[in-house]
Amino acid sequence: MTHSEPISPGFGLLLGADGLTGRRSGVGRVILEAARLLRADPAVADLRLLIGEAAESPDLLDRLDAVSSAPDRGLSPLRAALSALPGLARLRGLGVRRRLDRAAAEVAARTGRPVLYHEMNAIARPFSGLTVVTVHDLSFRADPALHPPARVAWMERRLPATLRQASRFAAVSAFTKAEMVARLGVAPGLIDVVEPGLAAEFRPTAAEAAAPVLARLGLGDRCYVLAVSTLEPRKNFDRLLAAHLLLPAPLRNRFPLVVAGGRGWGRVLEGADAERAEAAGTLRLPGFLPDADLIALYGRAAVCAYPSLYEGFGLPALEAMACGTPLVTSATSALADTAGDAALKVDPFDTEALSGALRRVLEDDALANDLRARGLVHVTRYTWTRMTQGLISCWRRALN
Repeated sequence: MTHSEPISPGFGLLLGADGLTGRRSGVGRVILEAARLLRADPAVADLRLLIGEAAESPDLLDRLDAVSSAPDRGLSPLRAALSALPGLARLRGLGVRRRLDRAAAEVAARTGRPVLYHEMNAIARPFSGLTVVTVHDLSFRADPALHPPARVAWMERRLPATLRQASRFAAVSAFTKAEMVARLGVAPGLIDVVEPGLAAEFRPTAAEAAAPVLARLGLGDRCYVLAVSTLEPRKNFDRLLAAHLLLPAPLRNRFPLVVAGGRGWGRVLEGADAERAEAAGTLRLPGFLPDADLIALYGRAAVCAYPSLYEGFGLPALEAMACGTPLVTSATSALADTAGDAALKVDPFDTEALSGALRRVLEDDALANDLRARGLVHVTRYTWTRMTQGLISCWRRALN
């Protein structure tokens, strides 16, 4: 915040926090880290976490081991179908608005402060008060084929009301801000760029510390290519497998491709090539892994590949660099800026270029070491404290 900006007193905050439940994605990690810091920040007089239609106490954060393994309370197929019925959708929206308005009134009564609602994941719940919205990416608008049709339809139905309701927006990158201006017509002056951070746990791991995890997964130290994300078409893993298959057989066998992440939507890594590679041991799919295992895998990989087709920021790219891992990523969308000059960047649609970049890192120790060093320097600017202070500054602008 600049010295010329008026300073608002503390305020109450209703924080959209659905991403805390279920298997935590990149958006869920952003919500978790923001909530942990905002809980103790003097600017926030009272914090309530919105899970589904309930306003939870921040004490929820102390029970996250149980909560994060619970079923995700996201949009079920039945609820998606019901939300397409105008009468039922309006009726449900009125109920949500009443509950949120009541929660805001209770916070205002406790604190004597103004209350705002911040939605951390693009689509705001109906609310009568001040609303700020974080937008992570507009992939559903840029290329609807990157998402299930029902999700795109739901987003498109709900987006106009969100744009009308929000007083201000936070974009996770300059790229996303530019997309919001171009694709949604949001005025640039209403958008603050607030970049995510990195947890301190994401740091280089010694070989002996990672050994139990690697042994459990049947991997050798610095002898695998790692990719981390939910398995869905946008992450481009089928093309990554094709690039891996183009490597010379000795290199491919020495450095199997490990794709760590839970199954999302769509058919990904399920074709004949994937079946043959799994049978040969050159493709490993360990599924969703806890952070401790991921950090060990990041830290001891020969190279991390993140060739996503579209990202609003690209947190896995930062996580890999923070763990001291050479990164090969996309030269498109936000990843070009997120990775800076600390990664090899390629056209994610060019399988041969992707394969060539992987081979360069795997065969050139000097290049790999240079990328490791540059990555560790590059990520130091990204902190959760910087992100939460950026959010608070955005809220103060909205309040003023």
